[in-house]
Amino acid sequence: MLKSIFATKGTMTQAWTTSSKRLAVTRLVVNPNLVIRQLDENKFQIGYGPKKLKNVKKPAREQIKKAGFSFGVKQLKQAEVTDEGREQVKIGQKILVENVLNEGDMIKVQGRTKGKGFAGGMKRHGYKGGPATHGQSDRKRAVGSIGSGTYPGKVWKGKGMPGHMGDEIKSAIGLVVLHVDSENNEVWVSGPVPGSLNSIVKIIKTGKTKKIELDKRASGIPEEAPEQTNDQSEEAQKDVKTKSEEVKEEVKETKNEKSTEKKVNKK
Repeated sequence: MLKSIFATKGTMTQAWTTSSKRLAVTRLVVNPNLVIRQLDENKFQIGYGPKKLKNVKKPAREQIKKAGFSFGVKQLKQAEVTDEGREQVKIGQKILVENVLNEGDMIKVQGRTKGKGFAGGMKRHGYKGGPATHGQSDRKRAVGSIGSGTYPGKVWKGKGMPGHMGDEIKSAIGLVVLHVDSENNEVWVSGPVPGSLNSIVKIIKTGKTKKIELDKRASGIPEEAPEQTNDQSEEAQKDVKTKSEEVKEEVKETKNEKSTEKKVNKK
């Protein structure tokens, strides 16, 4: 199966473990990932996000039609497959969240950070600024010296300077899948992930697992009802029938008693 899957970033919330530890949680909505075509042995082209087919560019539209889909997608992405899952992934298939992720999987989430425009050195790199004494009233938020004039006689490459901040591809590593809701196509991930609200992120499995038991009642997760076998359901129906019959008999007895009391009072 696929090593990675694409999702839409949702809101953040909190969850509680069985040991009463609070965790920050990001809710990711995983819409079906559409397998459009195979790029090589280990890579497939994945379509994500619903869109009208007529609004898709013609080259991508033809690829989507060849895959067998009658609707378009917002973006075409690349996803890797595992050695064991090469035969499981086929063109025209819809990959759901439960096919890739399980509770306890350790992942990294890749997304594009929020763009913050032009920023100074203190905001962009965390510099503390210069002293405000000895008449240096205009040096409080400056980056300071950027190099010597004699040697090397230039500014070294990579020096932190003011400039454009954000709008970069970043990865949040060491995250854990806390809860998988297959009915609502939702995944709860521990910690924040890069990107703005409703942006597309890539969830990549690292191959490791970590057990974190959530208190579902405290975290607001509806508990699943235990499955009943046919024998148990038949017994439950019989119990309901017998109880209803007993109630009917009790009601009849009370009515008869009240009628006899009324007759005695009239006499």
